[in-house]
Amino acid sequence: MSAVKIYKAMPMAPGMDQSEIDAFLARSKTPLRLGTTNSKGEPNIHPVWYDFVNNKLYLMSYKDAVKVRNLKRNKTVYFSVDTDAMPNTGVKGKGTAIIVKDMGKALPLSEKIIAKYLGDLTSSMAKSMVDQVRKGSEVLVEITPHYFSTWDYTKSKF
Repeated sequence: MSAVKIYKAMPMAPGMDQSEIDAFLARSKTPLRLGTTNSKGEPNIHPVWYDFVNNKLYLMSYKDAVKVRNLKRNKTVYFSVDTDAMPNTGVKGKGTAIIVKDMGKALPLSEKIIAKYLGDLTSSMAKSMVDQVRKGSEVLVEITPHYFSTWDYTKSKF
């Protein structure tokens, strides 16, 4: 697996290295903002729950959602995960998205996303979401990042 290029997003803010990116994306419960383009080439932004595993981003979506239709036309996506509170920290980038067809991979990764945001899989909402994945009405999207652009103002000396 080749290393993903890492850029420093802002001149005044220190960036992050790969281990810091891994830790930030793994622990953050801030929804990922996914950028896709529609059939007219216009941008759409979609806030989504996600997980970060083995340098790939995963998200779930209703199979007929606008974001899924958009990425079936154009697999290039942009994404951003950042903190709302100061000092800001974040990771954004560009990647290629695919729909994961293998249920043996899609189901456990979907369960991991659900548990990340709901705490576990015991609530009626969590069970319903898992059932939707099993039925195929929810799909798992895998994003392979091309690069990360990062900032971490917690390291600033201001």
